[in-house]
Amino acid sequence: MNVSFYLYDMYRQYKPHPLLEPYIDAYWTVTSATGSAAVGRILPDGCVDIICNLGDATISDAGTPQQQLLLSEKAYLIGTMTRYSDSCQPGAARMIGIRFKPAAFNSFFRLPLQDTADECIEFGQELITLLLQAGDNFITVLDKYFLERNTHASLDMLPIVDTIYKHQGCIRIGDLARAHFLTPRQLERQFLKHTGVSPKAFANIVRYQTVHRHIRNNPGSSLLQIAFDYGYYDHSHLTNEIRKYTGKAPSTFMEKGAAEK
Repeated sequence: MNVSFYLYDMYRQYKPHPLLEPYIDAYWTVTSATGSAAVGRILPDGCVDIICNLGDATISDAGTPQQQLLLSEKAYLIGTMTRYSDSCQPGAARMIGIRFKPAAFNSFFRLPLQDTADECIEFGQELITLLLQAGDNFITVLDKYFLERNTHASLDMLPIVDTIYKHQGCIRIGDLARAHFLTPRQLERQFLKHTGVSPKAFANIVRYQTVHRHIRNNPGSSLLQIAFDYGYYDHSHLTNEIRKYTGKAPSTFMEKGAAEK
């Protein structure tokens, strides 16, 4: 979930314990005492999140056939997203989330992530009890919980993910497998287990993120040149990919004041 569950000024994020930083990108909160409705667009980032809903029920994938109600005092696993999602918070919000770095989730939980991409499933209910007791001290409680659970089981995957990031998603899967002494089939199995998506799908997410930042930071750039530089077939291919992940055309992000979090 991109800069994760972003609902305007309701969103805050916090660093985990330094020993957890290779595995957990951030803890985050969404809070509002007003009870007024708020809608936010969540963008894919290759991460898996656990959402602990301590406030009123909220709606995930609002307005789509996949729409789902996240009930109060329930925890949910949000699998790696391959498309954008709109979330609606109709009441008083209090959510605490854990955003795991790509491929790092299985260092804490023995749950292979196959078939979890774009899914929202109930998971990790023991966290609800801990967080309700913790109050504002939730960071310390989460640090203790994850430090005690860390098995480093996904440690071998992190260098592979780093290679994809270093190439900004523009790397052939065969080359990636050889660089890490794996066959393409072995690489595929490991990615499905640790991320829920194929290495190609993950690389495409990383490439989109890179291009998205480039477009926002360079509003005068040629989209055709960007498509060429980042390995898209043409301008149309680039536009379709950005629209898939964000719901908007690339030109939208070039407009003044249109940069997204």
